[in-house]
Amino acid sequence: MKHTEDTYLSADGLNLYYQVWRPDETPKAVIQLMHGYASYSGRLINVVNELIPRGYVIYAADHRGHGKSEGLELYVKKFAKFIEDQKIFFDLIREKEPNLPHFILGHSMGSTIAEQFVATHPELEAIKGLILSGVGIKIGTIHGFKKALAKFLALLASKKRVTVDEAEKLSHDPEVVEAYRKDPMVSKKPTVKIGVEFANACSKANKLIGQIKIPTLVQFGSEDIVMLEGEKFVKKLIMPDKTIKKYDELYHEVYNESAKDRKIVLKDLGDWLDNHL
Repeated sequence: MKHTEDTYLSADGLNLYYQVWRPDETPKAVIQLMHGYASYSGRLINVVNELIPRGYVIYAADHRGHGKSEGLELYVKKFAKFIEDQKIFFDLIREKEPNLPHFILGHSMGSTIAEQFVATHPELEAIKGLILSGVGIKIGTIHGFKKALAKFLALLASKKRVTVDEAEKLSHDPEVVEAYRKDPMVSKKPTVKIGVEFANACSKANKLIGQIKIPTLVQFGSEDIVMLEGEKFVKKLIMPDKTIKKYDELYHEVYNESAKDRKIVLKDLGDWLDNHL
């Protein structure tokens, strides 16, 4: 496996960091990963470790204001900027991998970005499938604020920050929880504005989901309390080729669950991809 790092330029001039993991053999498809809120691309390493041996090349960028990318930490003026950034990243990937089938994988907030990206760009015929993890109709809380209060505060002080510790809601694996809490790359003090934008984006994405026609895999835990109402979400999917994987008792980060559970989840992911080439 070969690992490289680089940056690309957003439309408004931010340097956005990305990583590429390439198998030793000629890859059979490319995966564009979209990580979750307050996280960064490297926290999807279990996905990388599952798919590289299967022959996939993986591209993953840190969203603006996240990880190693530029931008005010955990702040976005408009959620649409995340979708715009991913379109630029998509074009970069297609330049480098013009002949490979292209799959989009989004987790948590990344799934909301992925939904909107695919729904609003039906012309991108290279995209052969969509994988959504940690999905829901709405987020459980706006990180300490009720929605109405958060909207009010966003108008008054959109860059005001709150302290967040939701690690125990992510995984049953105590090592994952502890690593998350200690990880300096994980943002612990989001702005009110990004919470409001994320909540509004969930509502918009759930209205757009019916426009997605490409093959789709959804993976979520039955005990996810970060993104709510996953079962209601999947009922909105109308594409003819859809696969729903609900994992009993798992939490929000199904790819980072306990070893025995994530092994099942990751195998389901890899098998679905292999069957859609």
